[in-house]
Amino acid sequence: MTQLLSQFVDFLGQHQYLAILFAFLVAFGEALLILGLFVPSTVVLVGLGTLIGLGKMAFLPVFAATVAGAIAGDALSFWAGVHWKQQIRTFWPFSRYGSLMDKGEAFIARHGGKSIFIVRFIPGVKAVVPTIAGMMGMTTIRFALVNVGSAIVWAAAHLLPAVALGRGLQVAHAANPRIAILVGLAVVAAVLSWVLLRMLRGIIIPAADRGRLALALWLERREGSSRSLAGVLRNDDRKLEAAALIGLAVVGLASFALVLSAVVFDPQVALADAAIGQFVQGLRTDWATSAMVGITMLGDMAVLLPVAVLVIAVLVVSKQWVMAGTVTAASLAGVIFVPVFKVLLHRARPIPMYQGADGFSFPSGHSTFATIIFGMLALLVARTVPPRFRGLVYGGFACLIVLIGVSRVYLQAHWPSDVLAGMLFGGALVCVVALLMHARVVTVSRQLLAAVVSIAVIAIVPLHIWTGWAAASARYDAAPPVATLVAAEWLAGGWQNEPTQRVLLDGDPGEPMLLQTSMPLADLVGALKTVGWNPSDATLSGEIISAVLPSRQTLALRAPWPMTHLGRSALATLTMTGASDQRYVLRIWATQTVIQDGPSSSPLLMVSLTADRLDSVAFGYAQLEEATVSAEQIATEKAAIVAALRQTGASGVVELPPALAP
Repeated sequence: MTQLLSQFVDFLGQHQYLAILFAFLVAFGEALLILGLFVPSTVVLVGLGTLIGLGKMAFLPVFAATVAGAIAGDALSFWAGVHWKQQIRTFWPFSRYGSLMDKGEAFIARHGGKSIFIVRFIPGVKAVVPTIAGMMGMTTIRFALVNVGSAIVWAAAHLLPAVALGRGLQVAHAANPRIAILVGLAVVAAVLSWVLLRMLRGIIIPAADRGRLALALWLERREGSSRSLAGVLRNDDRKLEAAALIGLAVVGLASFALVLSAVVFDPQVALADAAIGQFVQGLRTDWATSAMVGITMLGDMAVLLPVAVLVIAVLVVSKQWVMAGTVTAASLAGVIFVPVFKVLLHRARPIPMYQGADGFSFPSGHSTFATIIFGMLALLVARTVPPRFRGLVYGGFACLIVLIGVSRVYLQAHWPSDVLAGMLFGGALVCVVALLMHARVVTVSRQLLAAVVSIAVIAIVPLHIWTGWAAASARYDAAPPVATLVAAEWLAGGWQNEPTQRVLLDGDPGEPMLLQTSMPLADLVGALKTVGWNPSDATLSGEIISAVLPSRQTLALRAPWPMTHLGRSALATLTMTGASDQRYVLRIWATQTVIQDGPSSSPLLMVSLTADRLDSVAFGYAQLEEATVSAEQIATEKAAIVAALRQTGASGVVELPPALAP
């Protein structure tokens, strides 16, 4: 899929006239009477704007084509209204949209001439307003002025944010190409989902419902087991809903199995976990840490166990014996499941903080138990409220479960894959409970459930936070483990324990590391300055802005690309102007290793090399782009850097062999 996307992007970049023609036709078709209802202009223009931001095509031709298409489409629609007047209502397919035409007339009557401008941004009615304006006698000059102005604003509103998005993807591509592709696909999927959502209620859902009933009728006429399937499709006794719950439970368990297999057999998952975890650590603040400690305490057994007991008690009081047994069994399944897998896998936590089986990481007990207990409570609460409020109940409890999972990663109690696995298994159990609840009438007093929630919010949670806050704060304030390596062992081969390439957020390798050193950071930067490297004082936000927004600044004044290694930002970034318009960027990275040399010790540092350049946009503005560094350039720069460090008398330098580079 990613290869096809890359090929399509490259094709458009090489045949920009097709993209320009496409932009004109889409904008033109979107403005036509009625036909504009079926033209996905937003999707196409956002995609083209993103490609502009990625540097695959020029902005001005696409923008001009989009404006021209929008003007021409509205002008043709206006002319049709002037020429045919009310007669156009009798033409097919316009005769099928009489109610939409009525809405257009009411819109113009309410807003007058400015309706042409406003309607550009209103789905549905915008497909008829220009024609209605012609039918109602708006003057050509007045329409033309509003048409041109609104087309310019409409095109800019679609393309400019997408251009910024493309620049953001370009930044992500420099730090992690796969993430850029995934984000691009996610954005496309989100825009497509937004467009499809508009069609669901009016077209897709009614058509699917008619098809379901038609298929059920056809199967009902056949002999054998087909009649049973017909009953499911008709949702007799809510069988279709039950089938959906079974499917969700199977998908949850299968997804858990996939995550488990990846953790056991794919070393890249461990690297991705470490990179994401370290990246999150770079976002820590005092207030956020306090908030996360409070959130994670909501997933402690001191909270979940009393809540589970109260829920079971409510079911017993309500004489719902089967459901009481089901909730008890689901809770016990989680209690058994978590320690068994922890002991089997023996996966270490990011930071040691528990003893016994709890000392292991996979899966996250907090995520598993929170999903099971709060998920079952959500099922019961949702049955006591009107249907229109059930989505809010499910959404609220789902947000709580997700926040607890995020807190485990933030506080370094778990790896991201641990949290995901716990949620998947817990979600599968909740689907099984929902299936059993679906098969019978469960009547629980709304007052009793309200009492459970109130007791949890007013008594259980505050009491636990009050009594356990100090211990929890101390537990989650632990520093990550640091390995100590004797200098002789490090120089003799211990340097191979560290990654020889920059590790991206998904675990993929980036550019190779040039060297490792135990020199103090200040001494290392000082030695590099003597051979022409200039330290950059840009902040992370400054690097992101520099990479996303075009500017007239020279390359020397632009902040380098924002990058991370194992989720951490560089300790120091230095630049040097290279050949022609290229600039080399040297980054110094921290490790979790300390080198012990006699009585003294110092952190182990690593150094990597990349390059960037400026790509002209228009009117003197240019945007920052990646530049390729050849193997010969890497070797030359590495030799010069190592020589400069040797001249300082430093012995703690290991030059990494080029054979380890990709």
